[in-house]
Amino acid sequence: MDETRGWLDLWRGVSEEDAKGSRRLIGDVCSGIRLVTDDDGPDDPDEVIAMAIAGAEAAEATADGLDREWALYTPQQAAVVASALFAQIEAAGTALEKLSEYLHIMDARQDVVIPEFNDSEHPNLNDAEMGLGGAGQEARATAVAAERTVRALAETPYLGRLPAHAHETITAVAELLGSAATLCTDHHVQDEVELAENYDSGFACGCSIALSDNTGSPWEFRRGDSSWNLVRLADVGDDGVLRSWVDLDASEACAHPGHLAALIRECLPAGT
Repeated sequence: MDETRGWLDLWRGVSEEDAKGSRRLIGDVCSGIRLVTDDDGPDDPDEVIAMAIAGAEAAEATADGLDREWALYTPQQAAVVASALFAQIEAAGTALEKLSEYLHIMDARQDVVIPEFNDSEHPNLNDAEMGLGGAGQEARATAVAAERTVRALAETPYLGRLPAHAHETITAVAELLGSAATLCTDHHVQDEVELAENYDSGFACGCSIALSDNTGSPWEFRRGDSSWNLVRLADVGDDGVLRSWVDLDASEACAHPGHLAALIRECLPAGT
């Protein structure tokens, strides 16, 4: 981030990396928005309103997500979020200023009349124009802090250690759960080619963790189909078909082991 506005490159770079990966979560989340923005951008009232609402929902969801202990693992991830949020604030400020100016287009079409003066008792379009423009300028001014803030987050050393692959993840989870868990390595895939194929298809190395709930019923923690899940062995039918399972919210192969251990304890509190 050597240039003055290098902070913008951070979230854009992560988005580009996502498009090349196998998960493509960012692309999936933003696909509806890009249907409108990929060409000339929104060009009618419904599309403009939809974009504004999508932005509001995304910002609210981000705020809700940050209430959770394991929302982010590293200061570098926080830097990406800050980069994107500052971009939202700056873009929202620009949009508010343009909306203020757009009132004059409506006035020129004779769709509205902008009074010459504002009215403290009965707000009118003059008040609205001033309010929109002022709020837009304040929002854009906030982005002045973006470069320094994002740089500080991006350059802060992460003192923990995240797993390099799914086997490291499941091994670390077993260690965190302690004597309540048994790491089962009987089906561990040793062949590097086969292992790579398993990882690429969303499965892990064949290892699992044996657990039990407060009734003594046996469970198994393992990775399959691009997710970490808990399986109650009683739900496996005589035909070997699994009837139900619990997908944990942390789905990445290299999710933080502490996050996964916390999710397991939430599902099986008395057993772990």
